[in-house]
Amino acid sequence: MSISKRLEYRFSSELSLVAGSLIFIASLFSFQHITFFPDIKWMIGPHLAGQLFVMTIIGLVSGVMVIISSIMIYEQPQHIRKFGVLIWIFSGLSFFGSGGFIIGGILGVIGGFLAVTKGITFFGSK
Repeated sequence: MSISKRLEYRFSSELSLVAGSLIFIASLFSFQHITFFPDIKWMIGPHLAGQLFVMTIIGLVSGVMVIISSIMIYEQPQHIRKFGVLIWIFSGLSFFGSGGFIIGGILGVIGGFLAVTKGITFFGSK
């Protein structure tokens, strides 16, 4: 694909990259909280400690997948709809984690929507 085709999908790629970064950073904060307080089971109970760990893992995986998908949108624009659907799925899944400070999940859903409706750019339709 030409450079102009890559630039056409640049906004959805960049928006999804910001969303994935926010999701990943929020999950890192949660992971840091788990490691900084080793006796967290005493503070919040054993059941919630297990849930916090699972939520952190979900957030980390979601953040990484959104970041990889957003990079792949720019690198392989012919598969933009596949990566847009992946961004949708993992942005929605991130709400079960930390949600990327909530705004990361929302930006990911918007970026995935822009990627799936690939003919629409930031300044209007083509």
